[in-house]
Amino acid sequence: MTLADLAVILATVLAWWSLIPQIRKLLRTSDASGVSGTWPAIGLVSNAGWTAYLLSQQLWAAVPSTSVMVFFYAVVLRTLRKTDAPLRAAVGRGVMSFVALLAAYLLGSWGVLGLVLGWAYVPQLAPAVWAAYRTPDPTGISTGTWALIGFEAALWTIYGGLLGDTPVVVFGAVGVVAAGLILARVWATVGLRPRAAPIA
Repeated sequence: MTLADLAVILATVLAWWSLIPQIRKLLRTSDASGVSGTWPAIGLVSNAGWTAYLLSQQLWAAVPSTSVMVFFYAVVLRTLRKTDAPLRAAVGRGVMSFVALLAAYLLGSWGVLGLVLGWAYVPQLAPAVWAAYRTPDPTGISTGTWALIGFEAALWTIYGGLLGDTPVVVFGAVGVVAAGLILARVWATVGLRPRAAPIA
């Protein structure tokens, strides 16, 4: 087993578990303060795109991670809906993300789609970071989820680097930075009040 194989196996396991703490917290508390609806909406679309890209590149070991994440992001959206978080604009952004990815493939190639997907993690995670910093006390955010996302992203960076796949490296680096920013925000605001309304 190579280092790349080990990295992708560990990243896949972390990916499968990463959203469960956030889902459990939302179900337990119905508190969506600081949780972005745009994050899972674009995440669902981009992971479907990643699945198609990875299949096209015959990177079979990474496919289970992205394909299962499509399901988990759908569960996060459904759970947010139960908390009465505003989701209409978030779903609209998810649809726009789908159109952009489809255009990248139709107007370019699988390589173009891969590059767009690498950078698509920015518009997916930027709203999550923005919501965390806009909310005075982001009590709805699960630190467990973002710690797992950070570790998973670091492993994807290693995996992409070992295979010389730039889109995967960019994806991983963006994830590490975003997770670090969100964890820093949550830890910096522990115990602050008043609790803010959810941000889409």
